[in-house]
Amino acid sequence: MTEQNKHPEESGLDLFRPTAEDERKGITGITMEQEIVSVATLRARKRRRRAIMLSAISLFVVALVIISGALITRYDPFKTRDYSGGGNGTTVTFTIRSGQSTAQVAQELEAAGVIADADKFLEVYTKESKGKYLQPGTYELQQHMSSSSAITTIIDANSNVLYLAIPQGKRVSETIDLIVSGSDGAFTRKQVEDAVSNYTQYGVPSNFPSIEGWLHPGEYRFPKDTDIKKVIQTMVDKTKADLKEAGVSGDQKTFEVLTIASIVELEAQPKDYVAVAGIIENRLNNPDGETSGLIQSDATVTYGLGVRSYHLTEEQKADKSNKYNTYANKGLPKGPIGSPQLASIKAAAAPEKNPYYYWVTVDLDSGETKYSRTYAEHQRYVEEYNQWCSKHPNRCS
Repeated sequence: MTEQNKHPEESGLDLFRPTAEDERKGITGITMEQEIVSVATLRARKRRRRAIMLSAISLFVVALVIISGALITRYDPFKTRDYSGGGNGTTVTFTIRSGQSTAQVAQELEAAGVIADADKFLEVYTKESKGKYLQPGTYELQQHMSSSSAITTIIDANSNVLYLAIPQGKRVSETIDLIVSGSDGAFTRKQVEDAVSNYTQYGVPSNFPSIEGWLHPGEYRFPKDTDIKKVIQTMVDKTKADLKEAGVSGDQKTFEVLTIASIVELEAQPKDYVAVAGIIENRLNNPDGETSGLIQSDATVTYGLGVRSYHLTEEQKADKSNKYNTYANKGLPKGPIGSPQLASIKAAAAPEKNPYYYWVTVDLDSGETKYSRTYAEHQRYVEEYNQWCSKHPNRCS
């Protein structure tokens, strides 16, 4: 008997049927059900499979186009990645601003048409800069310079220039550190310390205990062979110019304004300078008032201690031997506690008239500052500050 002529009961399905012995044991075996599908159903299924396949292909193509477009935009094979030579003769005056990253400079050089490709510029800079930086300043470049040529031009322009950047709020000791480190070996620390020790030679009044308060913050450029005294004189002259603009004259008035300005700058945000200067004036002018004539500035105490901190012990606040301790000693401290800039000098010269005796910055990130007339009200705001510090312990150390 051929396979096709077998009786259904003797077909391959019999392989899954239980034997007589299995049936006696209760084993019934596997039941298979044959599916009968119409031609229409088969065609419908085929259409669905085709539609699903086409959708998948379409999505893949769209994704491929998007990715390809992004790659072409960044790695355009037809884009010139670098020019050759020193430019096409068309001058471009280009400025590198303070605080810009090399990547930002590269993007702006490309936008100005100086270089062909910012990414290529960064590659060349990494290989050829040899640890030298693109210093802030204004440079005469050309259009269509090679990356190497642009880098060399910028760096060489500073090869004979002494560039110093003095941030706001620095003390004399910190400014000396910056001058020494920024001079690239031109000045030793002893040379700078000796230069500032005889401070009256620069026109600083003798009623100041040191040159503190006069080394104006900012960016400076000098020829590499500039004498250190010329550097110091330039900084002092900028402070003199600020005092003149603020209408301050006379040795005693100058001492008061620079000292208060240095406190204001470290104790307040720029938006609060004039208000805090007014509060300090209220305290100084009312020795029998709410604060008994005490400025009570943490910044002055820490200056006298030679540290920087937001926290002081009660013993440190009670130490009268610290001539910068405005908790224990009435009136102004011994002298300025940093070198202020124009905004704080103007605030100290023309403080806001207000009724307050207290201020506290309750949020060191936003700079939110609250003022009060009484100590009880001030304590509520201090508690706000303490709560903020409990949530930001690393900011209040």
